[in-house]
Amino acid sequence: MTMEDTRVPTAITPLAPPATADDPDLVRWVSIINASYSHESGNDLLIWTADVECSRLQRQEHHVLRVLLAREGEEIVGGASFEFDRSTSRDVEIFVAVDPSRRDPALVDALYERIEQEARAAGRTNVIDYSASSIDVRELDEAEVIRPASGVGGLPLDADRVRLLLARGYSLGLVERASVYDLRADPAPARAMLDGALRAAGDDYEPVWWSGRTPDEHVDAYAYAISRMSTDAPHGDIDVEEETWDAARVRAREDRVARIDQLWAVTAVLHRSSGRIVAFNELVIGSDRTGMTENYGTLVLAEHRGHRLGTIVKCLGLLKWRELVPASPGVVTFNAEVNRYMLDVNEAVGFVPTHWEGAWNKRLTP
Repeated sequence: MTMEDTRVPTAITPLAPPATADDPDLVRWVSIINASYSHESGNDLLIWTADVECSRLQRQEHHVLRVLLAREGEEIVGGASFEFDRSTSRDVEIFVAVDPSRRDPALVDALYERIEQEARAAGRTNVIDYSASSIDVRELDEAEVIRPASGVGGLPLDADRVRLLLARGYSLGLVERASVYDLRADPAPARAMLDGALRAAGDDYEPVWWSGRTPDEHVDAYAYAISRMSTDAPHGDIDVEEETWDAARVRAREDRVARIDQLWAVTAVLHRSSGRIVAFNELVIGSDRTGMTENYGTLVLAEHRGHRLGTIVKCLGLLKWRELVPASPGVVTFNAEVNRYMLDVNEAVGFVPTHWEGAWNKRLTP
């Protein structure tokens, strides 16, 4: 009998709601996420933490998150999650991760099968998934690349995750580029770009910035701008539902992240005549202020594009962040490869590519 024959069959069971961030199953799941993503992306710039995941599992009044864990005997070797916004009716984002030392294709496929079943049982039919790759496809022959319908960006066809997703009926809807900005670099390019963008925008627009709690006078406008992320940001061939945000939801998020000492700073542009926030950029860091910063949402509302507002929120945000969190070494951001405007801004200010992500889509039948 071989070693393979004697292995304990894998069981896939729900993660019990964790009471604290040091829950052993949660800690193990987060370590697998980090190891799996680092293996596929080729770097360790993005780090998931147990305190953030615990807070998301405990506070689900606006956003649902469920996690399943795969075990061989008593050992957790992988897992999968699904999450969706309660204000939508069909979209669901899934995530599958396996310990790189146990990358059994059958196990990965079983996790996809199970999480799709769970999503279907929750009434969700529009599945969105992401796969990371460290390979710049410009270095490959065209026959070795899969591209979305736009033809912009691509992923290597021979990647394990790509082959599995295609076999399971997923389609590649969008490719995003991950880039990193060195916060210790010369800030002069960002200052010069900001000055030029402010002149171009003119008096119709006013930049505003805050960290922590959103000022009362901006919270309604900020909530509306967040809701436009689902309609105005590039999604390629993936049909994304509009989410509903209001001031109460913004406050609920602020309360949740404050409890785990996660720091947010928002740079926005106010349209003076309407009072609306028409562009914003969010920078986020965990309780370890020496870690990498993540750029969360960046958006210019469609009807206000062409005034260099994206340059304003990006550059002002970076300059203010250097003062607020001087120990963070860099900022990681994602941009759709079809979003040439923001890629031009990021490249000019000093962001350099690190890896790519494919956004995949599958429709589930009821």
